[in-house]
This record gives sequence, C-alpha cells and structure tokens, in this order.
Amino acid sequence: MELEEFIRGFILDYGVISVFILVLLEYASFPMPSEVVLPLMGIIGAMNGIGYFKILIVSVIAGIVGSTINYLLGYYFGDRAISYIERRFPKTRKSINASYNWLNKYNNFAVLISRLIPLARTFISIVAGTVRMKPVPFVFYSSIGITVWNAILITLGFIFGDNTEVIGTLLKKYSIIVMIIILIVVIIKVVINKDKIKSYLK
Repeated sequence: MELEEFIRGFILDYGVISVFILVLLEYASFPMPSEVVLPLMGIIGAMNGIGYFKILIVSVIAGIVGSTINYLLGYYFGDRAISYIERRFPKTRKSINASYNWLNKYNNFAVLISRLIPLARTFISIVAGTVRMKPVPFVFYSSIGITVWNAILITLGFIFGDNTEVIGTLLKKYSIIVMIIILIVVIIKVVINKDKIKSYLK
C-alpha cells in the first residue's frame, strides 16, 4: 500500500513526466510493478483530465527506452550481466531461465509473447541482448508487446477508477484469456503483413 501511495503522489505531482520515469524504471527491471503503476496512471489520468492516448504513448516510449537499456546491457556484457544479477538476486533465476526458454521455443516472437507473461517479461530484454538478437526485430516485437500490455492496464484504470481490488481480480482471473485473444489477433496481423516486414525482421 505504501508503494501505491508513493506512485499516486508522484504521478499527481509530476504528471506525464512521472509516467515516463516510472514506466522506464519498470521496464529496466527496477522494482516498480506495472500491475500497480499502469492502472494507477489510468485512474489518475481519468480523474485529472490527462488524455488516455497521451498516457499510453508516453508509457510505450518509456517502455521501449527501458527495454532497450536492458537489451544493451545484455548485448555488451552478456553472460557476465546475467551472472551478476543471479548472484545478487538468486530468486531471479527462474524468470531468467523462463526468458531463455521462451526465446529457444519461439525465437524473435518470444519478445512479444514474454511482454504479456509476468514470469518471463522481467528479464526478456537483457536475455535477448545476451543471445545477440538483432536490434530491429527486438524493437519491433517489443513495441507491439509493450503497447498491448500497457494499453490493457491503463484501460482498466480508466474504466474502473479507484476500484483497484476489481482491477486486481480481473488481472488474476482473466489475464490468460485476454492475452490469448490479443495474441491471436496480433499473430493474424503479423501473418497478413509478413511479406511487407519480412526483410526487416530476419
């Protein structure tokens, strides 16, 4: 609850700038849970007349910047960065291994999928950098996944307002269903347009 109050106060004090800072920190793997931050941004935005799309666009840009920071850490420091994180924070091994597993199973598309899965999403960027995923597909798939995830959480905040318990319940009960539906739509769109983007994503 203290974290929620801090975030609420920070957003009220600094507006859109706070959106950028908080989301950047979250996507750069700082302990700033998006499940708390983004709905609160939606709630405060709705109550204070901050436009939905303004919040969404700023949050997506911040997410891409934060993810790219982690990607570059992995790209230039590789296994040393992963080993350092695992030594300092042993509980992260499960999330890091999940990220490797997703990349092995789904290749570049794993970056998109992992953005929607709490276990894998935290360290997918640094792992993608470690395995030397190409920058263009990384940014492309990250942008889609970040946009979808941020939009879901911000929308919940705009719709349900201060009913944070309702938002939490919906995320727990229906997140898998929502993610599956969204992924199906995204996959269809990617397949339909694959000829146009094929040369950029190899």
